[in-house]
Amino acid sequence: MKRILLTLALLIFAQATMLGQNGWNWPEDPDKKATAMEKNALYSDMLTAEKYEAAKPPLEWLLKETPDLNPSIYIQGVKVYENLAETTTGEKQKNIQDSVVLLYDLRMKYFNDVENVTNRKASGAYDVWKERKDKYKDLYEIHKEAFEMLGAKAFISTTFRYMDAARRYKLTGGPLTDLDIIEIYDQVQIVLDEMEANGESKQQIQRARDYIEKLFNASVTINCSMIDEKLYPKFIENEKPVEDAERIVKFGLAGGCTSSDSFIDAAKVVQENTPEFGLARLIALKSKSKENYEEAAKYFEEALKYTEDNIKKADVHIELADIASKTGNRSKARSYAYEALDEDPSRKEAYTLIGDLYLKSFPDCKGGEDIVKDRAVYIAAYNMYQKGGATNRMSVAKEQFPSNEDIFNYDYEVGDEVTVGCWINETVQVQIRD
Repeated sequence: MKRILLTLALLIFAQATMLGQNGWNWPEDPDKKATAMEKNALYSDMLTAEKYEAAKPPLEWLLKETPDLNPSIYIQGVKVYENLAETTTGEKQKNIQDSVVLLYDLRMKYFNDVENVTNRKASGAYDVWKERKDKYKDLYEIHKEAFEMLGAKAFISTTFRYMDAARRYKLTGGPLTDLDIIEIYDQVQIVLDEMEANGESKQQIQRARDYIEKLFNASVTINCSMIDEKLYPKFIENEKPVEDAERIVKFGLAGGCTSSDSFIDAAKVVQENTPEFGLARLIALKSKSKENYEEAAKYFEEALKYTEDNIKKADVHIELADIASKTGNRSKARSYAYEALDEDPSRKEAYTLIGDLYLKSFPDCKGGEDIVKDRAVYIAAYNMYQKGGATNRMSVAKEQFPSNEDIFNYDYEVGDEVTVGCWINETVQVQIRD
């Protein structure tokens, strides 16, 4: 007790020296001033001694009788009430928790400092109310207000606490829709981007992003129906903004919803604004699967602009060769196939593709005057299949070779060179079918 009284006396003395300092608004009445100094010293000493219950009465006197004394009574008051909340239960605990949040409001009322205190209020409210379902609406609104006011000036923790407050409110019956949650998710990601650009810790920001991702997945189930029926109509209504397109693409990729027209439409907007190989190729593949070959070729060609990887280029040229083949441009198809082989000699299927082009060209290329020369197209196809390792197709082509009778009648011998005309324009050696 002597130690406490000594400390109290020292504190009162120290406070007396503060009388002329800025920031302390002591009562003008001498008796009330003396009482205020005593109460301030007493609660401060009890707080230092971690005797929170003993600190509460003098603190509450100050809050009631001298609310504009100094911001410290609110700053230290939060510590008192937070510690008391940890050791109480039931209604008493709830009242103390509510007092924590109230202290932030009172601090703003008497000392303004709204931006700084709003930041801290959101953090404090989350700590004391995160398990209080009766306060989830208030918790969500506090974080929404803080987030809208502060943006990138908010604490990094405010981003994931805002996401969690929204999650808790929605899942306990609050009127938040899936689209509301998605918008909040987008907002916090944008703010985290700004924080990172401003030099905040990348490690802390990544931890926040990881946690936000988990909270989002626990709040909303993204499926193809949501994209087609909710996100896409909003995208159209808003006249196709890039941010909406990016959202659809992100969720479409995550949910495996890449075949719908809505996804492709959004992907085109993203590709137009931030072009890259993968998305262009995906659009092309989806267009090709729908037999929209003109559009598929356009995006495959665009994809080639955004990669220096020969393996990827070869893959695209194989696709372009296939499209050209399907649309009847055999010469162009062969050119694409050879480009694929130049980029990646292991792509033997390119030879098979060329063999198919040759095999199908007999009706268009035959002259009708020299059956051996006409059937040499099958020999050219066979040679390509052989390079591609397509043994089954080799057999099919060989069945169409000239016969012994044919080469005799047209005065050829096995091994003679024959030039295949038409668009093929290759020289082959005469062979006969078995």
